[in-house]
Order: sequence, then structure tokens, then C-alpha cells
Amino acid sequence: MNRLMKPAALALLLLTAGLATTARSQSGRELMEESLRRHAPPASVYEEQTLVLSDSQGRYTVRTARRYARHDANGNTDLLVMETPAESRGTAIYVDRDASGGTRRGAAASSPVFGSNFSVADLEGEQVRSFTYERDDDHDLDRVPHFVLRALPADESIARATEYRERRIYLRKDNLFTSRIDYRDSEGRLARRQTFRDPRPDESGIWRPDMILMEDLRDGRRTLLKVERRVHSPDYVPAAVFAAIPGKP
Repeated sequence: MNRLMKPAALALLLLTAGLATTARSQSGRELMEESLRRHAPPASVYEEQTLVLSDSQGRYTVRTARRYARHDANGNTDLLVMETPAESRGTAIYVDRDASGGTRRGAAASSPVFGSNFSVADLEGEQVRSFTYERDDDHDLDRVPHFVLRALPADESIARATEYRERRIYLRKDNLFTSRIDYRDSEGRLARRQTFRDPRPDESGIWRPDMILMEDLRDGRRTLLKVERRVHSPDYVPAAVFAAIPGKP
């Protein structure tokens, strides 16, 4: 390498250092909101997913699903449809939130996703209106520095709906990507852990995880969600796909 750093590399280094300095002074909520801005989903998302379920005895079950999501000025709509096994084909999970007040319609937040140990709330994305955020001590994961936030339900109804009392959210210091979420029960014991793996930049340069692992540390169950295909195009998420959904309000 040249003794003098190239201008582009130096600029990137100074920018990263500046962002890190700014982030250190931010509150927990400010960090969370900045993370969501940086990693906001595109307007249309289509995914083909595989869910690999395992129990404490090492027995495996594999399921596949399709996900359709739309995000616009009116709010967010998310639909997950099971493909296999054949006897469950067409089973759907639907959630809709309007943008103005965050009014939510659809499957209960604590409902399991197709028999896995993911709940619907785990896959909905962060709902900042429903939580308060506090800074915790910084922590390294795999030698990568992270900010740590404590996310606490804003009221008792949120705690009941999501069925946990506290989460610890690990955000990479360099880009505020969420690497891990630890879920703690009412006694403060670690109950579940969600890890976002194999992140890759999409066409806009924003990191998206290709795998999400949910571990239940109480009963040994695990679910690995693998995104086999992802397309950001309205052509793959037509309005008609959300029509006539069984159980849709």
C-alpha cells in the first residue's frame, strides 16, 4: 500500500469516524430511528423463503413461503403465504398498519409463524411508537463494535401483545445494521435470541440479511429463515395479491 492514503480512502475514513462520533452522542431512540432510516425497506418487496425448524432432539421440518410487502405514504402491508407442505399451501399471515396513527390490523403479534418459534411481531420490523429505548454498554460481536439498546414496551398492553418485557438490540457502529436481538422475560432471563446473518447490499447499497436465526433458549427450538430470492419491484407485488385474503379484516 502507498505510504500516503489515497484521497477516496481518506475521505471514507474521515466520514466513518465522523458518523461514529455523532452516534456516540445520540440517545437510544435517536440511534434506533437513524438505523431505521438507513435501512428502510423499498416500496415493494417480494421474497421466496425457506424455514428450517428444529427441536431439542435434532428433528427437522422444512417449510417454504412467499412474502409480499408494500410500503408507501398510506402505511405498510405485509403478507406471508405458505407454499409447502402441500396440505398447508395457501395458509396466510396478513398484517397492515396505517401511516398516520400506526393502527394495526391482522394476525396477533404473538402468533407463531407457521408453527415456528418466530412470532408475527418478530418479522414485522421495529415499531418505535410502541417502545422506549435506552443506551446500554457498548459490546463487540465477533470483534465488530456495536451499540446496545434496551427496548422496553411503552405500556402493559404492548408487553402482553408481544409476550416479552425487554429486548437488547445490537447495532453495528459503522452502519447501524441490526446484528442481533436478545429477548428477556419478566425475570430478566435471556429467553430467545434472533441473529441476522449473511447480510448483503441490495441494489441501493443497503444491507439486507439473507438468513435470520431465531433460537429459543428455554426449550431448544430453532428456526432458520433463509431468503432464497428477493425482488424489489411493484410488478411482483400487485394490489390483487392482497385481495380476498382469508381472515383479512
